[in-house]
Amino acid sequence: MKNIQRSIYSLLLCASITGAVSCTKGFEDLNKPYKQADEETASIPGLYNGLVSSLGKYGNDALNVSLLYPITNQQARQNTVAPYINYSGGFWGQYYPDLFNYKALLKKIAEQPTPEAFNNVKYMATILIASKTLRMLDYYGDIPYSQASNARESETYYRPAYDAQADVYKSVLQDLKTAADGISTDPSQINIGASESFLKSNIIAWKKFANALRLRYAVRLYDKERDLSSSIITDILNGNKPLPANQVLASLQDDNFGLWPNLVAGPSGNILESLSSKWDSYRELSISDIRMSSNVWRQMSSSDDPTGADIYDPRCFVYFMTNNQDKWVPQPQDGSVAEGGRPFDNGTERKPIGSDPKNKFATFNYFIAYDRLYYPILIITEADVHFLKAEIYQRGMGVAKNTGLAKTAYEAGIKASVDFWYQYTRQSQIWLQKPALPTAGQMTAFLNNPAVAYDGANQTGALRKIATQAWLATMFQPAESWAIVRRTGLTPKDPNYNPGAVNKLPYPDDENVNNHENWNKVTQGATPTQQVLTKVYWMQ
Repeated sequence: MKNIQRSIYSLLLCASITGAVSCTKGFEDLNKPYKQADEETASIPGLYNGLVSSLGKYGNDALNVSLLYPITNQQARQNTVAPYINYSGGFWGQYYPDLFNYKALLKKIAEQPTPEAFNNVKYMATILIASKTLRMLDYYGDIPYSQASNARESETYYRPAYDAQADVYKSVLQDLKTAADGISTDPSQINIGASESFLKSNIIAWKKFANALRLRYAVRLYDKERDLSSSIITDILNGNKPLPANQVLASLQDDNFGLWPNLVAGPSGNILESLSSKWDSYRELSISDIRMSSNVWRQMSSSDDPTGADIYDPRCFVYFMTNNQDKWVPQPQDGSVAEGGRPFDNGTERKPIGSDPKNKFATFNYFIAYDRLYYPILIITEADVHFLKAEIYQRGMGVAKNTGLAKTAYEAGIKASVDFWYQYTRQSQIWLQKPALPTAGQMTAFLNNPAVAYDGANQTGALRKIATQAWLATMFQPAESWAIVRRTGLTPKDPNYNPGAVNKLPYPDDENVNNHENWNKVTQGATPTQQVLTKVYWMQ
C-alpha cells in the first residue's frame, strides 16, 4: 500500500482487515477458505462473516459496568461511575475495521460476473453495518464516515473528515430501507450457506431486523427530524412491513436480534472468544460487584419484604438472585452501603447459601453471568419494538394518536419481555435451575399493578410508564437503556443518587494524535471530560 507508513491512522483503517477477516473461535470451521488477510484474496463469505463475528463488541462489559449501569440508575456496582474513559474507545476501534470490510465486500461483489446475484448478501451486510454505525452515532455524535476506510483510494483519506451525525443518520436510514425492501426470496440469489451465521438466511427475519432498526431511529429522531421520522413510521406501520411480533421458543433469534452463541458455533461446538471469555469478565472484581439496585427493586416489588413475597415483576427472578442469606435485599443506589462478596468465584456454580457472609445484597443472576452457550448479546428485541409502537400511538407520531393501540402495544411489550427471558432460560443448557413460568394470573396481576397499569388518558403518566418498562426490558442492553434515559428523561431515578451528566463518549486519544485537524474541528480542543457534556443530535 503506497506510503502507508505515513499515517498510523490509515494503517489502523486499512491493515486491520487482518483482525476482521481472520476468524476467532467458532468461526474457524466456517471460514477455513477465507482467512487470508488482504482485500485481494479475502472472499465474500469471509468478509461477511467478519461483520458478524465482531458483534461481540456490543457486549462491552467494562464500559457497561464503569459507566452505563451507573449513569442509567440501573444495576448497582458500588454505585459510582468508574474511570470509563479508559474503555470508551473499544467500540470505535472495532467499527472502522468493520467499515473497511464492508466496503471491501461491496467492491468484491461488484467484481463478480453477476453482481446482482449477491444482492441479498449485500443487503444483509448493509443491515449489519447500519446497526454498528447507528451505535457509533449514539455513542460519539459526529464521526468519520463518508471518507473513512478509503485510504487505499487516495492519500486524501488518510485523515478522514468527520461527518455531521444528522447526515449519517439520514444516509443509514435510507440504506436500511433499501435493504429491507430489496432483500428477497428470489431463488437466483447466491446463498453463502453456513457462513450466514447471523440469521441463517431467514429473509423475513432480516426484513424484521432492518425495519425494527428503522422504527427505533424514527422515534429517536422524531423531535429533530419530524418529517423524515413520520415518513418512516407511516411506511412501516401503515404499510404493514415485517416487524418482530411472534417470537416462539424454537426460534427466539428470529424476532430478537443480536449475536447468539448457538448460531455462531462451528461444527466443533466452539464459540467466539469474546463470548467464551464473558464468564471470566464477570469473575473480575469490577464486574462481579454488580448488584440489584434499590432503584430497580422499587420497580419490581411493592415492598422491601426480603422474602420476595411482594415481587410483582417476574423478570426479577431471571435478572437477579438472592444474597448469602437467600434474601431479596437491594444495594442502596446512593452508595451508602457497600459490600465485597463475590458470589461467582466458585468455579461453575454460585457459592452455596450461607458460605459468603460479605455478600449482603441480591446480585446479578449467576446463570446469566455463566452462560456462554446461549445468552445473546442483544441489539433489538420484539419487546423493544412493542414499546416503540406504544409511544408512537400514545403521542401520535406519524400516525393518528390512538391510546387503545398504545395500551395494547405497551402490554404486548411487557409480555414479550417476560416471555423472552423465561423462554431463554428454557432453551439454555446452563440454567440448571429454571425459574417457574409465571401463570396467567400472575401476569394479569402484574399488568394491573398500580405501578404498571396503563392509562392512556394520562399522557405524562403513560409516557413515563412506557419509558420505565422499556428501560427494564433493556436491562441487558445497557447502551439502549442509556439512549432511553438520554432521550426521554422519564426513567426512574433514585432521589439520593444523581450521577453527573455524560451525554456522549469522548473520542479516543488516538484521534487527537493521528487525525488532529479533523478532531479539533469537531471538538474545538475539548478535553474528554468536557466532550462528554456535548449532547448527541437527538437529545433535547
